[in-house]
Amino acid sequence: MTDPKETPASRRERSARYPSVSLQEAIAFCRQIDELGIDGLGAAQIATAMGYRNVKTNTFSGRLSSARQFQLIVLNDQNYSLTELALRIIHPIDPAEVSQLLRQACLAPHLYAELIRHYSGKRLPEAEILGNLMMHKYQITASAKSAAADAFLDSLRFVGLMNDQRLVEASPSGHESGFALAESRASGSVPPVTPVRDIAAIAPVAKASANPSSQARRSESARPRAENEVRLDLTLWDSDQGKRIRLRAPSTVTRSSMDRFLEALRLTVRVVDDPATSAPDETSEAGAWAEESD
Repeated sequence: MTDPKETPASRRERSARYPSVSLQEAIAFCRQIDELGIDGLGAAQIATAMGYRNVKTNTFSGRLSSARQFQLIVLNDQNYSLTELALRIIHPIDPAEVSQLLRQACLAPHLYAELIRHYSGKRLPEAEILGNLMMHKYQITASAKSAAADAFLDSLRFVGLMNDQRLVEASPSGHESGFALAESRASGSVPPVTPVRDIAAIAPVAKASANPSSQARRSESARPRAENEVRLDLTLWDSDQGKRIRLRAPSTVTRSSMDRFLEALRLTVRVVDDPATSAPDETSEAGAWAEESD
C-alpha cells in the first residue's frame, strides 16, 4: 500500500543499495572505530565518539552503510561490530593475504558482484557512462549515480582489480598475484596489476585512548553466530601435501549466493599446474581458503 505522505518525487528518489564511498574509505572508517575503541556500540554512540552531530549526517550514514555492504561491519541487537573480515584486514596476521581479503570485501556488495561478473576481462566504461548504466539497469537514482560509479571504480583500483580502465579476470595459471588482465586481441600486453600489500597506508586517523573492553567486544563479534552450518576441513595430497582447505558455510544458500561465492573463489585462489600430472588440481577450488598446516 502506498504511503499517503509519500509524493511521486520521493518515490522516484529511492535508490537501490550501493556503497556511497569506496572500499578504501570504508576501511578507514572501520580503522577509526577500532582506534577509538567504540566497536560494538550503537550508531548514536559511535557517531558522537567520531565527532558527527548525529547518525543522519550523510557522511556518517553513508560510511556506515558502505562498511556494512562490504561486510566490514555487522548489526547485532542495535549495536555495530567490526566483522572478522575487517579485523583481519586492519590487523593482518599474514600481510600477504591482505590482497585476497580486500578483493573478498570488494565482491561483497550485490551491485559490485554483478558489475564485476558482467565486465570480467573487459574494458570498463567511463564513470559517466557507468553511472547511467547503474541508473537504468540497477535502479540507482540519478542523484546518486555519479557517487556510486566513482566509488565502484575507486574500489577496483584500490584492490588491484582494474588497470588502465580494464577489469581483470581470474587466471587458472597466472602471475604472482593470481590475476591476469584480459588482453584485447588487437592490443599489446597490459602491465600486471600490483596487489595491495601495505594496509597501514590507508587514510590515517586521529589517535585516541582505547576502551579497555573493546578487545573483548571484538573477539566476541568475530565469533560465528550462525546456526545450521556446514564445515569442511580437507587435507590436500600429492604436490599440495601439507596444505588444507577450510570452509564454513550455511547449510543452505540460494543459487545466486552460490554463484557469487564461486566467482569470489575464482578471483582469490590461484590454480597452478600440478607438476605430477601437468594439469590443474580441480580440488583446490573446493573451499574458501587454503593455509599451510601446522
